[in-house]
Amino acid sequence: MVARFGRRGVFIGVAALLVVLAVAVAGVLAWSGAGEGSGGGGGTPDVASAPSEPGPSRDTGSPSFGDATGVDKETGSSPGLAAPGPAQGVPFGGVQRSLVRSAQLTVEVEDATAVARQVRVAVAAAGGLVTEEQSSDGGSFLVLRVPADALDRLTDDIGALGRRVTNRSSQVVDATEEVVDLDARVASQQASVTRVRALLAQATSIGDVVAIESELSRREAELDSLTARLTALSDQVEFSTLTVDLRGLSNPVPPEVAAAPGFLDGLGAGWAGLLVVGSAIAAVVGFVLPFVPVVAVLIGIIWLARRIRRVPATAGGRSGPGTEGES
Repeated sequence: MVARFGRRGVFIGVAALLVVLAVAVAGVLAWSGAGEGSGGGGGTPDVASAPSEPGPSRDTGSPSFGDATGVDKETGSSPGLAAPGPAQGVPFGGVQRSLVRSAQLTVEVEDATAVARQVRVAVAAAGGLVTEEQSSDGGSFLVLRVPADALDRLTDDIGALGRRVTNRSSQVVDATEEVVDLDARVASQQASVTRVRALLAQATSIGDVVAIESELSRREAELDSLTARLTALSDQVEFSTLTVDLRGLSNPVPPEVAAAPGFLDGLGAGWAGLLVVGSAIAAVVGFVLPFVPVVAVLIGIIWLARRIRRVPATAGGRSGPGTEGES
């Protein structure tokens, strides 16, 4: 009985060992086949080489306004969006910089009116304009808007019109980042407005028309605001501000010959001296007058104290002789 169970256990163990070996061999073969397929490039299907057919668009029944930035959510691009042109500015380091320039100039001139007239002619010839002008007997003050590329040349020309330049200064503000940002936002908003207008043309119900028109008005208002800001900034970049202060030379006044002093001059000088002395005396009296009551009270207190001290002494001197007579 024991020998029968021993033989059966041996058979079962051998069978189990064979099953484990078979499973292990099958796993090794499967792993080696997968490795050869991946190394040869045939294990993974090439999905990039097969062009995908565009599917038909689905109409959901409600208008879609898209993204506020003008980017199509399905394709990730902006339809009808053209690349913005190069911003006007100064090339620096391979980048077109948008610079806002301004300058101030102070010039001494012999005839401020004539020089101001020459300045107006020079500004008009350079393609600029005068935005502010103030003239007086002492000179003229002008605020000019001139092309940025003519600022330095015009400043030198105006300085040469006078006798000498007493002050000259200039400032430069780099507005490149703001110009690029506004360019991109304007282009994006234009594409967004175009897309909303196309949706308005396809609207079929009153509700869709009202909703699309409201969205279109909002986006057009934003576009107008961005366009106005970009226009103003571009004008500051294209035209620089030049402030000119023309100061006339002061004509020296010849000294007057003083006449010899006479009787009336002496009388006037004496009267003026008397008034000065009287004013000084009055000032002294006015200064001392508030102290008079205080001084009077102090003097009265001192006098009263001395008076009180004398009374006992006098009484003692009178009583001494009377006492001697009685004794």
